[in-house]
Amino acid sequence: MKWHKNTIILIFSILIFTACGSKSNTGLQTLPKPQASKQISKESQKLNRQIIEETFSDHSTVDYKIGPGDLLNVKVMQAPELDSQARVNSQNSVSLPLLGNVEVAGLTAGGAQQRISDLLSQKYMHDPHVVVSIAEYKSKRVAVIGSVLKPGTYELLGKGSLLDALAQAGGLAPDASEMAFVTRRDDAGNEKSVEIDLDLLLDKGQSDLNIPIQMGDVVYIPEAGVVYVDGAVENPGSFPLGENMTVSQAVTAAGGLNDVAEDSKVKLVRNVNGQVQVTPIDLEQVHEGTEADIELQDQDVVVVGKSGIKSFLDAIKFGLFFPPFSVGVQ
Repeated sequence: MKWHKNTIILIFSILIFTACGSKSNTGLQTLPKPQASKQISKESQKLNRQIIEETFSDHSTVDYKIGPGDLLNVKVMQAPELDSQARVNSQNSVSLPLLGNVEVAGLTAGGAQQRISDLLSQKYMHDPHVVVSIAEYKSKRVAVIGSVLKPGTYELLGKGSLLDALAQAGGLAPDASEMAFVTRRDDAGNEKSVEIDLDLLLDKGQSDLNIPIQMGDVVYIPEAGVVYVDGAVENPGSFPLGENMTVSQAVTAAGGLNDVAEDSKVKLVRNVNGQVQVTPIDLEQVHEGTEADIELQDQDVVVVGKSGIKSFLDAIKFGLFFPPFSVGVQ
């Protein structure tokens, strides 16, 4: 998946809108792939061990919903000649002896058993005993990208959770961060993302963060050791997190303030235990020594605001402002 400049800028805008308008711990944002880091992370190795342990501890498929592409084994105990193997087609149904097309998508294996039993009992048999099992899972293809050992598209078995997806991709790469972003499209085609703190999930035991993964989801693991600078700077983007790097140093790394920047309107956006925390910063006071220059953490976002007056004057300068009146010179 390629990240374009316009997409990155739009994503940062969404992040700031979400951070300012909501205190939900599921702030919706998708971050661009950061710069590579070559340090080996012991934390990511620890998380990988926990991912494997959690993934293989429970593979229950009781609640799995059948979907297009799944291959079903259907057995009728009283009539073995009706046993069949059928794949769910794009119309969400399977073709079975005597019954023809039977819609099964969206049902569990138990639900499909009941539906087929009901249809057989209506026309052909008394109290049939039907067993449905899933021979192949095809309906949950998801993409796992970013700092994982084997990025790619995978088919998830069973319920299909976030940890299942990460395990399929071989676990976290050595320079992976402890954050995961899961992006999906809703029924209206709108793209939304949820941020998951893997440390809270695995170390703190918040199992509710091991969210179900749906067909078409994209799981993205950013690389560790970067900060993001956006807004009224010369070169917005992602930058390596240097030792003891501060907000003002990050702005400098981004080329400094541009012509319409307002140095008193800077925000530091940080994820703290699943909560988006926004801290206002006045760079002018930082430079004067009357306000602390905050040290940055991995995955922090620094956003420099624009001056309304400077933007107005800049628009006039380039002929982009056309007032609804004329000014006469006496």
